[in-house]
Amino acid sequence: MIKKLSGIVLRFYVKKLEYQIRHGKIPKHVMVVADSSFKLEEFVRWCEKFGIEELTVCMRSGDRKVESKVFGNVRVNFVLGYSGKDEIVDAVREIARLVERGEVEVEDVNEKLFERFLKVRSSPDLIINVGNEIPEFLIWQSIYSEIYFGDISRFRYVDFLRCLRDYQRRERRYGR
Repeated sequence: MIKKLSGIVLRFYVKKLEYQIRHGKIPKHVMVVADSSFKLEEFVRWCEKFGIEELTVCMRSGDRKVESKVFGNVRVNFVLGYSGKDEIVDAVREIARLVERGEVEVEDVNEKLFERFLKVRSSPDLIINVGNEIPEFLIWQSIYSEIYFGDISRFRYVDFLRCLRDYQRRERRYGR
């Protein structure tokens, strides 16, 4: 009886959260620092349900790889074993090669040029970190991102909704 009642209360709570979230600001780009238990298909469905356009999934791995794919209406970037420092160093090397070949003058190097060489060019609005470590991915892009830390062993739909609600409650100042 108690279990059945708690299930009813949870469903009511989820419906209430969904309603509140649909009437607030939704992030366009969400980044998740995940582990091997991350359920991608499920998470993409959740993002699609609320109109989130881009999802970046970052995982620590022996492989160093960044790739993008589209699932339904959500562009998904996979960042595996490729730290923000790696990305910045690679971008600087590419710019140095352009300068060395005379294709770019040193004075022309600026943020816009630098950002052309990043593996993921858009900045996440919300970073969901389910561990207790500071995320080391997308260092350049995430400077103004909102970070949600959750001590969650099994990330559920209700936890996703809580992340979105928390995002909506914050006042974004973009460094100001």
